[in-house]
Amino acid sequence: MNMDTSNPLPDKLAQPFDTRAGYQAAFSAIISQAGHTLLMCEKDFAEIDLGCKRNFDLLWAFFSQPSPGRLQLLMQDSDYLGRHCPRFMQLYDRFTHLIELRVIPEHLRQWQKGWVVSDHKSYLIRHHYDWYRGELANDPQIVALLRQQFATLWEQSTSSNALQRLDL
Repeated sequence: MNMDTSNPLPDKLAQPFDTRAGYQAAFSAIISQAGHTLLMCEKDFAEIDLGCKRNFDLLWAFFSQPSPGRLQLLMQDSDYLGRHCPRFMQLYDRFTHLIELRVIPEHLRQWQKGWVVSDHKSYLIRHHYDWYRGELANDPQIVALLRQQFATLWEQSTSSNALQRLDL
């Protein structure tokens, strides 16, 4: 799947995907479009390769712009980030003041979809953790629904202790 990441999506135009490569390309596209806020919710961020060089560079640019962006991550399991994403952990160490991480409690893990909301106007959604089918779009009604779901989960989630480091 070839996604143009240079231009924002026209209103309500969806770019569907159904492969891992398509999902990863859509993820990189939504990060590259973000200017102020990113809300991310995923099982453990393994499928999108959050720690790859391309995403590292995109997030570095997002955090180091004149008016830095803010990232909120919700996940069911934080072990993957801590163990397999050294580039992301480098970002986390450098931009701790701009990144918030929370783990969804066990009793709320019936949510089986992943999503990202960028600047409260664009979204990426993977409809179920077991498949790569989803879309990158900017429908304001869907963005509002995803933001509401994110806020509900965020409020009931806890900070991730797995990513705390001891500097001895």
